[in-house]
Amino acid sequence: MFAAASIKYDGVQVKAKRLRVRASAVVVLTMGWSIASSQVPFASDAAPFDRGGLARSGFVQVGHDNIVVDPTVRRYTGMVAALGLPNAQGKMYSFMPSPVGPRSFPLSPDDLRGWRLTVLSGKRFGQVFTVRTNTESEITVTADKGSLDGVGVHDVFIIESIDADGVSMFGPADGASAAPSPGV
Repeated sequence: MFAAASIKYDGVQVKAKRLRVRASAVVVLTMGWSIASSQVPFASDAAPFDRGGLARSGFVQVGHDNIVVDPTVRRYTGMVAALGLPNAQGKMYSFMPSPVGPRSFPLSPDDLRGWRLTVLSGKRFGQVFTVRTNTESEITVTADKGSLDGVGVHDVFIIESIDADGVSMFGPADGASAAPSPGV
């Protein structure tokens, strides 16, 4: 394959065949090393959910901690578009929603009555309320868990078809064997 040629370089005879074989071996080893090193996972390249900190994108992974959410639990996700008027005592119990996400649906009067509303952003993050009533453009919560004071425009919320006891509102009709919804 290789012709044995003799090269005279500063008085030293070098066979060209050996040089080509060594050069080829170096190229093969370099390629092998690059392929092998590209397959080695480094800690800095680990998937964000494998680490406890922030992902490179700056997002923090959140979720239901491996809890399978009951598919019968209907959800309405949205953002506060405007705040409602305060009552005579100056407390606010209503707001105008803006639907967010693929599973939101157009509201009809009292669609969400009795459902659990959870604030997902803002000063009232994590606060839970019960929907008293709703119209096509306004949601009002009950007073039993306090007012919505502190909720701001652009705060995100989720309303789920779960009653105050954490039971899916679309469970068995007789209610006798309704089991608590996961994640409650």
